Amino acid sequence: PPWPPALGRVADSGPQQVAMANVSAELMWPIVRDQSCFAIKRKVTGRSGMGKAGPRFTKEPNNVTGINSFKYSGLVNAKTVGLRQANKGVVLTKKTRKPERLIHPSKLYNNVSLTKDFRRVANAIIKETQANYYRADLTKDVLAKWSLIHAAQKRSK
Repeated sequence: PPWPPALGRVADSGPQQVAMANVSAELMWPIVRDQSCFAIKRKVTGRSGMGKAGPRFTKEPNNVTGINSFKYSGLVNAKTVGLRQANKGVVLTKKTRKPERLIHPSKLYNNVSLTKDFRRVANAIIKETQANYYRADLTKDVLAKWSLIHAAQKRSK
């Protein structure tokens, strides 16, 4: 059958597949913002500048700061950058741009292992985010996270 199927289902006898919906990030964010399972909500007692709601953080993947905002969201943005610790070095994760990989969730992310010294990893991060015109606005945040991970890896040796 031609892809995508008429009602989102493949009409064969194999396992059922559903076509992913093309929804804009601006439409998805109000839904995910408060209802995500990754959201961390803590109420603050007494006076604070944030009101009683308290600070809003998140544990979602590919969110380099942990702040629950549209700019840093790893769930709704089309281009996301994530950095996680590996045994040696870090793993830089980006969402793919290829449309044929967008319908396969297991192939949606590109992982790059960075295992060189501090300066070379920092230059690779700049090259992948800023010089590649991917997410230049997140470059400073990813470099800050790399600095924290590198310091923690130096302490553990």
